[in-house]
Amino acid sequence: MGDLIKLEVQQLSAFPDMTTMLNVWWKEQEKKPLAKPVKIRHVVTMAVNAGWSLEECYQALSLTWAFTESAFETALRRLSDENEARYGKVGDRVLKLRQQRKERHQ
Repeated sequence: MGDLIKLEVQQLSAFPDMTTMLNVWWKEQEKKPLAKPVKIRHVVTMAVNAGWSLEECYQALSLTWAFTESAFETALRRLSDENEARYGKVGDRVLKLRQQRKERHQ
């Protein structure tokens, strides 16, 4: 048999809080959005309160430049659909459970 090749999978690190996540995202932007940071924080807060994770919000911020509630929700749902298609519902549930277990043991 051949050698086992380990694939490099980039995982987003868990953000401790929303402020840290938003600061990291803001610093990575070469061209800053024209929307006020308060408006960006508002849509992220609404998403987190609705049950989306900070990691999902971080990914959605890179998809949309329209920081309205409906546009941000569309970006979140698009990411969710893409990830579900990649791993399936069962695979997605396994990944979420694994992440929760990892967070509890830290």
